[in-house]
Amino acid sequence: MLDQNPNCERWMWIELIGFENEQADHNVPAFLENCGFVPEGLCLLFSTPDFFHTHVGFEREVVFPPDYCSYGGKPYNAERPRQPWTNHQLKSLVAELHKHGIKVFPTLFNIFMSEIDGELYQSPWCLAHPELWEVLRDGQASPCLNPLKRLTGGSYYEDLLIKDLSRVVRNYDFDGVHNADGYSSSRHPIWMVDYSDDMVEQFVTMMGVELPFPIVGGPSNPEHSTARATHIWQNLRHEWCEFYARRNSQLLTKVCGAMHDTGGEVIYNNAWTRDPFEAYYRYGVDYRRVAKAGVDRFIMETVGAGVSIGAESGYQADLRFDMNIVLGFTKACLPDMPLSCLNATGDTTENWDLLNHAPAVSEREIYTLGHVFVQKPEGLIHASAGPFVCLADGITQTQWKWLRENWVTAYNRSPQRPLGATVLWSEAALDAEFAEYSAHRLLPRLKVASELQKRGAPIQTVVNSVDLAAAQGCLLVPKPELLPADELRQLLDYQGGPVMMIGRQSFELPVADVTFAEGPGPEQLCCRVYGTSLQTPTPTANTQSELPEDMPEPPHYLQQLYFRPASEEFLQTCADLLIELSDAPRIVGAATDLRVLSCELDDSTIRVLVGNESHYYVLGQLDVRRVVKKIHIASHYPGRPLLPNGQLIHIQVPPRGMIVLDIELA
Repeated sequence: MLDQNPNCERWMWIELIGFENEQADHNVPAFLENCGFVPEGLCLLFSTPDFFHTHVGFEREVVFPPDYCSYGGKPYNAERPRQPWTNHQLKSLVAELHKHGIKVFPTLFNIFMSEIDGELYQSPWCLAHPELWEVLRDGQASPCLNPLKRLTGGSYYEDLLIKDLSRVVRNYDFDGVHNADGYSSSRHPIWMVDYSDDMVEQFVTMMGVELPFPIVGGPSNPEHSTARATHIWQNLRHEWCEFYARRNSQLLTKVCGAMHDTGGEVIYNNAWTRDPFEAYYRYGVDYRRVAKAGVDRFIMETVGAGVSIGAESGYQADLRFDMNIVLGFTKACLPDMPLSCLNATGDTTENWDLLNHAPAVSEREIYTLGHVFVQKPEGLIHASAGPFVCLADGITQTQWKWLRENWVTAYNRSPQRPLGATVLWSEAALDAEFAEYSAHRLLPRLKVASELQKRGAPIQTVVNSVDLAAAQGCLLVPKPELLPADELRQLLDYQGGPVMMIGRQSFELPVADVTFAEGPGPEQLCCRVYGTSLQTPTPTANTQSELPEDMPEPPHYLQQLYFRPASEEFLQTCADLLIELSDAPRIVGAATDLRVLSCELDDSTIRVLVGNESHYYVLGQLDVRRVVKKIHIASHYPGRPLLPNGQLIHIQVPPRGMIVLDIELA
C-alpha cells in the first residue's frame, strides 16, 4: 500500500542501476512498492557530460557506455549487476515513471574520468575537448569540464550545452534538468581555478581590469601559472568572485530559459554545502542571481551526517551545525525558493553507507533539519521542503518505512512560536560581509550562530531583517557591524525579548545591559545583551591573536575558511547565556553532551528535540521550566513511556542520536 498523503515533498537521486532494463515496466511498480510512496520527482545520475553531447536520437538503438548506466560505471549495487542500458530503454523508463506521476530529470555532472572494471575510462566526448577541462592554479588540468569556457573555435560551450540539453530533454520527455556538481558551481574553490588563458581573458574583458602579465600564450610552467593565480587572488579577489558570479548567472539564465521554453524546470544544487556568503567567496555563486535566473528548486547539500562518519574517504570533519544554519540562512535569503534537503542514505561508488553504518546519526539529522524554521509575518515556516534521498537504490523496505516515519516526525507539525533564540539574517549584511571578512577575519555570521549551536545554544529559527516585526522572543544578532543604521536602530528598539549582539569589539554600540568580550583587543569578539537583568558573565580574558601574513584558503568544502581564533570559553559563555535568555527547556546537571531544540506547538504543547553528541547512551534531566502533564514520544526511541516529575523529565538519549518529545503542559 503506497503512502499517498505525504507531509512534505519527497524527491530522489538515483542511477539507472536502480531499475531493471530487462522488464517491460523496468521494475518501477516493485520499486515504488518497496519505497512505500510515490516521490514528487526523481533525478537520474548520469555521471558524465557525454550523455548530453552524444545523443543521436532514436532511429537506432544505442547501447550506453558504463558511466551512463551507473555512477562512475560501478559494477553492481545491492540489488543487481550493472546492466547495458540503451537509449530506447531509457525512454521507456521515463514513460513508465511518468505513468506513476513522477517527474524525471537528468543530472548534469561534470566529471569524465572513472575506474571501470579495473581500468581507467575517460568519456570520449569530453576527452576530445581538452580546451574545456578545468585548470588548477598550477596549470594542471583536472578531469572535469568547466562549463564557463569556450570551445576551440571561440564559441561558448554553454551555447552548445543549451542546444544539446534541449534536444535530450525533448526527445526523452524529461521534465527539465538537474544542475549538480560542476554545473551548479565550480567543482573546486575558485581560488584554485580556473586561471587558464580563456578564463583570464574573459575576466579581463568582463571586469575591465589590467594585469601585469600577458594573457595570450599562458604561463609556460607551473611556477608561472601559480604566480598568475596568486596575483589575481591576492590583488583582485573581489573582482574574481564577481566575475564568476556573473558568468554562473549567465550560464543559468540560458539553461533556465531553454528549460522553461520546453515547459520544464531547473533544479540546482547549492554550492558545495555553503551559505550565501561562502558560496560567493569560495565558489563565485550569488544565490540571489541564481534565483533571478529562473531556477525552480534548490537541493541543499546537507551532508553533515555523512561527513561526520567519514563518508568523504575517511576525512574527519563535522559540518552538522554549519549545515543547520546554512539551511536557515538560505531560506531567509530566498524565502520563495523550495529547498529540498539532501537526505544522505548511501553511495556505493563513493563507498559510504549511512543507513547501515550509522542510522542514529541519520535519524538525528532528519529530525534536526525538519525543525529549522524561518519566521515570517504569517508564522513559522519549515526552511526545508522535504528530503532529497541520496542515493535511492539498494534501500530495503524496512529502511524505507523507517525513513518515512522519520520524515513524518520531522515535518508533521508547524509550531506557533520558537522557544529558543531567533537569528537575524540581513541582505545588507550579506553585501557587506566580503569586505569585513577580508579585512578582519573574524567569524562570519554563519559561524557565530553555528559555533553557539554546537555548544548547546537553542538556535533553530532565522528571521530576515525585513520581517523583524514578526520575530518572537530572544534574538541573536551576529556581526552587528555589518548592519545599516536603520536596521540596527530597529534591533535596539526591539521589544519582543532580549537581544544578544556578537561582533567586533571596536564597533561602537550603545551601552548594553550585559557586556563581555574575549579580551581587550579591538579585533576580538564582544557580546552585548540588551533587555536583560541577568548578571554579566566574566570569562577569562585572552590576548588578541595576530593574523598571519599568509592566510590559507581551504582546498575542499570539508575545510573551513581561515578565521582569527575565537576563545572557546567566550563562545561557551555566550551559548550558556542564550539558554538563560530564552524560554527553551534545558539540561540540568552534568550531561554536557546533550543538545536541546524546542518550539511551541500550541498554547499547551511544546516539542523538544534532545540530541546526543556522545558515542554512548547519555542519561540526563530535562528541565521544561514549566510543570509537565503528559509526554508523547514522537521518535522511535525510547521504547517505553516517560513520566514527568514536576517540570523535570528523566531522559536517556541514544549514542549520536536524538529523541523527540511532544510535551503537554499542566
